[in-house]
Amino acid sequence: MKTPQDLSDLIRRLPSAGDLLDKPQIKGLIDRVEGLDVTSGVRHFVDRMRREVSRRSLDMPIPSIGELADRAARFILGRHVSEPPQVINATGQLWPVGLSGPPLADDAIAALSAALQHYHVAAGVGATSAVARAAGAGAAVLFNSPNASMLLAMASLAGGEPIVVARGELGTLDAGTRLTDLATQAGVAILEVGAADAVELADYERALASGAKMVLRIESLPHAVSGQTHRPSIDELAAVVAKHSGLLVHDIGRGPLAPLPDAIPLEVISATESLASGASLVVARGDGYLGGPACGLALGHEKSVAKIANHPLHSTVALSPQLATALEATLGLHRDPDRASLSIPTLAFLSTPLENLRSRAERLAAQIAVQPGIASAVAKEIPAAIDLGGTQPLASFGIQIECKADSFDRIAKQMEENRPRLLGVQEGEGVRLDLRIVAPDDDIALVAAFDAPNVAVETE
Repeated sequence: MKTPQDLSDLIRRLPSAGDLLDKPQIKGLIDRVEGLDVTSGVRHFVDRMRREVSRRSLDMPIPSIGELADRAARFILGRHVSEPPQVINATGQLWPVGLSGPPLADDAIAALSAALQHYHVAAGVGATSAVARAAGAGAAVLFNSPNASMLLAMASLAGGEPIVVARGELGTLDAGTRLTDLATQAGVAILEVGAADAVELADYERALASGAKMVLRIESLPHAVSGQTHRPSIDELAAVVAKHSGLLVHDIGRGPLAPLPDAIPLEVISATESLASGASLVVARGDGYLGGPACGLALGHEKSVAKIANHPLHSTVALSPQLATALEATLGLHRDPDRASLSIPTLAFLSTPLENLRSRAERLAAQIAVQPGIASAVAKEIPAAIDLGGTQPLASFGIQIECKADSFDRIAKQMEENRPRLLGVQEGEGVRLDLRIVAPDDDIALVAAFDAPNVAVETE
């Protein structure tokens, strides 16, 4: 049997990252492939070798350092080809089109990494309980995508009757899917009420009186549905639905499970508030203000949740055990609001004081201004991004960069092999960088994007 000392001795026989970096097989990669992060790749390779050694017998042969250098070179090249390019998001948009959601908390990443190394017996038992507990709900069920949670909610709860939806709330949901398309897949009809710009309680009253049982209320980002001038509050709508013994399902989109901390002045409805107002079921996203992995959540009254969980399609769209562990780790951080605001990137981005952003912008602008091809780089205040939601502005600070004549194309040219890319917003012959969604750890890489001619800024 392996003892801790035996294992420690075996691991010590492996070369270090520094030993491999000195080998010609590794040094040659720097010249062969531009933008390749060789040092990071070698460290990942050494970590993987150590994990492999810890799982195998003590008499396993240790390859020579030359052979390990060859393996490390192949490993690094494979990562370079297969991994998606990393991005520094300086657009100010927390959920920009074309990018994955915000980064996960370190605790969630560690939980996900550990989960990927083992078998699992069931998905999401702990995470399901944690979601329900965080929102004060009777029960919850988790899905691999936000669309899946909406699809199963409609298929399970409509009772064969049309689903009542305000005309102004019909639109496109996650990944370009229209609500009407999901309804078709769920085998239910949509009963539109109200006008495109307004809906009244009387509109819902008439629909419920005609026999409809389920009302679907949809939030969108920004806070108000685009172009809508009036719609009832959740409390008012819930009272009308209850009067007709109906079911109110509230899709809060990226809304959090519990109210946001005071340090984030955004008026975004939470699952807790929706359920307290009378909603029977809340549908939400894990990668919204919760700050977890991309997934779908449905929570609320036990009877409604049980119908969804017992639907024949549930097992085909249930959240994977691996992502469930990342979600549960994120929810664990929420138990301490102060720690959550520091550890969950989404909350950390939103709670950063404006003065902190100003200080960073001024410091980085001075460093960028002296780089080749830059005519000027000035720190400036930037209005709230349009995708953050809420009715109160969440201003930011960033850097307005103007390029010298004939330099913009060089600076703006994308280079796929560069890691990380810098994503900004083009304004004339310049680029605006918003620091609200840029982690301080990325400041050095942000400035470096203007330092070398082979590093470009991608603009939108």
